[in-house]
Amino acid sequence: MVNIEFDVEGKLSVMTMGAEIVRAQQRSRHDSIRIMGAPLAVTLPRIRGVRPSYCSKSDEQPAVQLALSMFRLGIARVADWNGSAVDCVSKALARFSRNHGLATASRVFPESTIRLLDDLVERSEYQLALSGDAEPSSRFFLMVDYCQAAMVQVGPALSLLAKLHKDLPAAFYRAFTYNLARWMWVYDFQDAEEYAEDEMKMMEGDEEGLKESFLPQVKSARPAFLNDLPEYEVAVQCLVELRPRCRYTRMSSLIHECLELHHCGDSHDTKWPSRLRDKVPEMEDYLENTDGPGPGALIVFQENDLIEACFSEQTQHIGQNYPIGSSLMLLLDLEEGSDALDQEVAAAFTYLAAMLRSLSCATRIIETIREIYDADLRKCRLDSGVQAEQGASGIRGV
Repeated sequence: MVNIEFDVEGKLSVMTMGAEIVRAQQRSRHDSIRIMGAPLAVTLPRIRGVRPSYCSKSDEQPAVQLALSMFRLGIARVADWNGSAVDCVSKALARFSRNHGLATASRVFPESTIRLLDDLVERSEYQLALSGDAEPSSRFFLMVDYCQAAMVQVGPALSLLAKLHKDLPAAFYRAFTYNLARWMWVYDFQDAEEYAEDEMKMMEGDEEGLKESFLPQVKSARPAFLNDLPEYEVAVQCLVELRPRCRYTRMSSLIHECLELHHCGDSHDTKWPSRLRDKVPEMEDYLENTDGPGPGALIVFQENDLIEACFSEQTQHIGQNYPIGSSLMLLLDLEEGSDALDQEVAAAFTYLAAMLRSLSCATRIIETIREIYDADLRKCRLDSGVQAEQGASGIRGV
């Protein structure tokens, strides 16, 4: 089993036969949630010139085929080679991700991971021997996971757009969420309304329970300017036509980045794991033994609103009984000839590059939206004279 990982914090790890070797950049504030107890005051020396991992022959053989393809395509470089194909692929994947916007995307999506696996189920060499599958794998899976949802408090930004033109909020919302949903599950008012409707059907006959519940109010939570969302193509055209009206305003940068987001993601669809059912026999088992993908973004109008309440209820059990599934999965068949394999690898890395560039655009949009939201909070607190209770406004991940 070879598992090559590179997460969007810039942390690179290679796991082989149950051993994990991690090279990490400076840890972010999000790492604290994964630590039990106080850190030990121990410093380990770093010895230069020593290979960071040692792999069995069955681990190295599939990685060699992938590395050769990456060399032919110019994704890997001679400097990446240190005697281990696994390390070579890891270095090339890390550099490729950095070159296509990793550092920017990690500001908003720090708990996301890009992985290359040769098996959907992580098994030790002993388990492989018992199953009779000790031979080197003939495939790789390029997978993207989201372990935390980035909160986007979009209400005040939409209100500012509405002041410029009545059609701008709906057009911006449609284009932004549609493009973000190419790469992840985006939880928004539509998910909340569907969840509330399903829950209320289960509560039919319980009039007292419905009176005390917030669920009947969810339908009216969306602003009026989002009651009629345009088709995606219409939304993009609307942004193009109305962009000149927004010059010299913060809204201009929002619309510019949203159109860039459209150009980065155009022609790419979401590679849900379920789409590989026909090509991967064990995909049904994988889907049955995971909880499905976790949301990568949570779009609310205000923090602690009804959308967030539905999100909290609907997702509270994700990952408790089964691992969270991958949001994106691409198959690389190593049994293909070198030309066919190169085409698959090139297509997979083209898709990865488009995703990273899109997430970089989305990051700039989300940061602007958060700045507008924070400015609105400060204004409301000043105008009302009411001391606001400290809440989740400083916690941008959910």
